[in-house]
Amino acid sequence: MEKLKGIIPALMTAFDAQMRAISKEKTTALVHRLADAGVHGLYIGGSSGEMLFCSVSERMELLETVMEACGELTIIAHTGALTTADAIELSRHAESVGAHAISSVTPIYYKYSYREIRTYYSRLCDAVGIPVIIYNIPALTGTVLNFEQLSELLSIDGVGGMKFTSSDFFLLNRLKQSFPDKVFYNGSDEMLLSGLAAGADGGIGTSYNFMPDIILSIYSLFKNGQIKEACDVQSLANRIIAEVVAKGVLPASKQMLAFSGLDIGTCREPLLPLSSSDRSELYDKAWKLLEDYRRKCYEIQK
Repeated sequence: MEKLKGIIPALMTAFDAQMRAISKEKTTALVHRLADAGVHGLYIGGSSGEMLFCSVSERMELLETVMEACGELTIIAHTGALTTADAIELSRHAESVGAHAISSVTPIYYKYSYREIRTYYSRLCDAVGIPVIIYNIPALTGTVLNFEQLSELLSIDGVGGMKFTSSDFFLLNRLKQSFPDKVFYNGSDEMLLSGLAAGADGGIGTSYNFMPDIILSIYSLFKNGQIKEACDVQSLANRIIAEVVAKGVLPASKQMLAFSGLDIGTCREPLLPLSSSDRSELYDKAWKLLEDYRRKCYEIQK
């Protein structure tokens, strides 16, 4: 399970100019850039990857493209879908192409019972021989599970850990203490340091795509016991994240990548590209700050 720990960008999906297909060239370029930055792995086809806007075949194609380009990076394939059958098909495909683990949100849209949720994860675990990472994100799924329920899910044979996207760090700490051999990821970029302090083994996030160096600094400073310095870098990162959130996380994150010289296209509708005024504001309030913060982070780490 050690291979699953660390800083893992939730890879954004690159589309062609017409938004009709996955761009293999742009995907490969982004994977190589993140690998060169020193990230520990990639999380493919999740919320940041616009999973709901992609077909099953597109999600398989995306994962295959990543597997060809990823080298030694750890790959976690998000396989959550509206039906259990699709999720199982995606999960078996992920295992067949060499993914190190799969992950899934709790079933979405309908108000599922806990018995239905537990059965869903049991089905995934029965379908594959690689670890299953539960993706707990109640703000988007509308499913709020308590300590006892999450503990029962973590006890399913085959579950390797949890992506924990919530500010309830008391709950995260209790879960980590109860399941020290499971891998836990902080899922809220702006609270990476808080999650690490509560026991997370790493983080999975969207902003990791456009500022992996800053995120890696937080992680390495924390691991080295330089807590004040880690807090300083997290505070710098949060000013950037606040501007990105204000403009819309996914469209603004793709725009930040475009500012960096790697244009991976826009998001599929109903998400819309930023207006020209929003792009201008994002450049002034986020991108220029990020360039300045890279210098400051270097000074902090010295």
